Amino acid sequence: ALLGHFATRLDLLRRLQTLSQTQAGADQADVNATLKVLAHKQSLLDELAQVGQQMQTYMGDDPDARVWRSEDRRQQCRQVADEGNRLLQELVARDQATLEAATQQRDAVAAQLQAGQDSTLARTAYMADAVLQPSHLDIQDL
Repeated sequence: ALLGHFATRLDLLRRLQTLSQTQAGADQADVNATLKVLAHKQSLLDELAQVGQQMQTYMGDDPDARVWRSEDRRQQCRQVADEGNRLLQELVARDQATLEAATQQRDAVAAQLQAGQDSTLARTAYMADAVLQPSHLDIQDL
């Protein structure tokens, strides 16, 4: 049972890895595509959480005290678990890098918008100043 849980976990992590690669390579301007990838990732994360709950019963066990059908089965389970842990670390690092890149892009867009707003304010103030300057029209000669 434990090997089956680890195998399911590894499969889900591999599918998440594929989606993370798709997300990292996607055009950030294509919001619909990004949202679809994120929705699919969320469903896989939900499945991963369910597998984690199923594995909770084994978490308190001493792995060396567990009875196995064979030493090969124990080694196979250890390999699948180690591969899953390695993949999980990669996913966390990739998602963190993707988040940082998105944050930088957001900050750059915000700076561009602020610069545009500042120039609009300056232009508006300049135009208002030109309108409010005293008139040189002398109405006494009329």
